[in-house]
Amino acid sequence: MNPLGQYRALHHAIALPIAVLASWLLLSGLPFLHEEAPAASVQDTLDYPLHGYLSNFNEHLFLADALASTLTDGSSIVLLGSSELTSADHPSKPFRFFNNELNVPLLALGHADNQGFSMYAQLLATGADLAHARLAIMISPTWFFDDNGKRGTNLASFLEYQPSPSLYRIQYLVQNGDTLATPVATYLYEHLEQLGSTQPVVQWLAREGSWRTRALYLYSQPWYAEIIRRTAPGMLAAQQVRHWEPKPRQPISAERWKELYDEGVAQHLAQCTNNSVYVYDEYYSEYVKGRTRLLQAAPYGKNREMHDLVRLLDYVKAKHGRPFFVIQPLNPYVYTNLKEVSPAIAWVRNELDQRDMPYLDLWVDDTARFQPGTLTDVMHLGPLGWYRVDSAMNAYFR
Repeated sequence: MNPLGQYRALHHAIALPIAVLASWLLLSGLPFLHEEAPAASVQDTLDYPLHGYLSNFNEHLFLADALASTLTDGSSIVLLGSSELTSADHPSKPFRFFNNELNVPLLALGHADNQGFSMYAQLLATGADLAHARLAIMISPTWFFDDNGKRGTNLASFLEYQPSPSLYRIQYLVQNGDTLATPVATYLYEHLEQLGSTQPVVQWLAREGSWRTRALYLYSQPWYAEIIRRTAPGMLAAQQVRHWEPKPRQPISAERWKELYDEGVAQHLAQCTNNSVYVYDEYYSEYVKGRTRLLQAAPYGKNREMHDLVRLLDYVKAKHGRPFFVIQPLNPYVYTNLKEVSPAIAWVRNELDQRDMPYLDLWVDDTARFQPGTLTDVMHLGPLGWYRVDSAMNAYFR
């Protein structure tokens, strides 16, 4: 070995023990690390059983704690979804229909870009056994096509649903060897350059995501772990709730469902006067304007969203859950190559069938089978679509 190489080897051999010793001395010498952090003040309060709609965790940083309770005791239906939850409002939307018409507590959670891996991490953060959970998950076809399929959940959306208290819960799982939590560390490692100067819990998780960063930051991981341990009591505080008693469940007849379906179609058609593709006038004028669209489905090996769906399905099965899934449709008048991409949806069905997961399949790939009113635009459910979802969920969550 040349002299320069010998110097570098000696430098690395000496630097690591010195760094570890310095970290230990620093940890020992900082008084605030030897005082238990007070429990964080939880400013918000949620009604329990949970109900209504939340777009993300921004206003309820300790929501994972409340979700853990409701998934464990089954006191509410929890519906995870994405942009369909924020499309044109209507009484048929589950968080309105179940709470207002059926007297069944239902919490809908999500907005655009809340995709498979984000949902996986939300459930993981609760740590709940799902044996008694009343859980429903909306599957959007657009997750699997074009750039969405290749990219999967983007970092900004992921972090909306993973505030510090949730990440502390996941960090505990990773530190204690729970392999179901490892994918979150791997995901954050893959986005390490985008994270910048973030909180210790994020840095610790990201560095645990690869053996290279675990080795590179061997001296600082104990430092971050100690900060996390000392601040954990505040970050793991319980979500404050107000308990309330739901009214008796309201029954609904087959005749009433038919009335709702007919009303939904009529209401939809009344708002589709400037086009023949069954899209609301305003949306058509702004986004469609007579144009059609094509989709591309990346193969499984290059489709991250497909892998994320498998991870989500395997997780809920490992946690003894049997959620109800909804496979949503697209407008075949606007997306003109749906038959070409239908194999991707057939793959979704197959993954659900293999795990004996129940689902409502609204997908169609031709105009002959498309029912006006199922969608308000090219991809978001309309009154008829939502009433069909309501009916199927009402039957499943009896």
